[in-house]
Amino acid sequence: MTTHYISADHLTIERIGEIISQGMKLELSEDAKTRIRRCRNYLDKKIASNGAPVYGVTTGFGSLCNVSIGKDQLSQLQINLIKSHACGTGERVPNEIVKIMMLLKIQSLSYGYSGCKLDTVQRLIQFFNNDVLPVVYRQGSLGASGDLVPLAGLHLGDLVMDEGGGHGADLPEGLRIGQAGVQRAKAAHGHSGDAGISGASGQAKGFSDVVHQFFAHQRLIR
Repeated sequence: MTTHYISADHLTIERIGEIISQGMKLELSEDAKTRIRRCRNYLDKKIASNGAPVYGVTTGFGSLCNVSIGKDQLSQLQINLIKSHACGTGERVPNEIVKIMMLLKIQSLSYGYSGCKLDTVQRLIQFFNNDVLPVVYRQGSLGASGDLVPLAGLHLGDLVMDEGGGHGADLPEGLRIGQAGVQRAKAAHGHSGDAGISGASGQAKGFSDVVHQFFAHQRLIR
């Protein structure tokens, strides 16, 4: 099985097509791991050495930005964020498009600017490699951004799925998480959830639709 190594190199449409159509597995390059760790270490040191609040990490979100979160609740904050934002509706996004979305999100987090933990990205890669695909719906908006809902759906299984399966993801042939080769999630830590749903995720979903149609047309031409 061919492996694509996630690095700082930008993905081309052609490369995305190869990864998806050829069923390639993903793996982080050493440079990507270093980038993710470096940014995460910076965030951890900032939290430990600075008494000032860090928005969305040691505080609530939006109008709750002035509410401090206790250290024993930081993980639950990220889980609650994902659960509360995963409120999509309508038709399901086709699995092939969801897989493209996952690839784009993994690539984005691997540049090392989000402050997420390394195991968050590695778990998304486990999902991708084992075809454990989150259930994402086409419609839904929240607050000022329509980008939050689809990415919350994309990360729902990453943060809250347990070994019993279900909980917002499709398992290949009805397998449980352990059987599907995906390790049970460790407790989410500061910024894992926020990093997962931040960014131009809605635009990425739209781009994924376009790429999917492009590949379909290419197959018809051939």
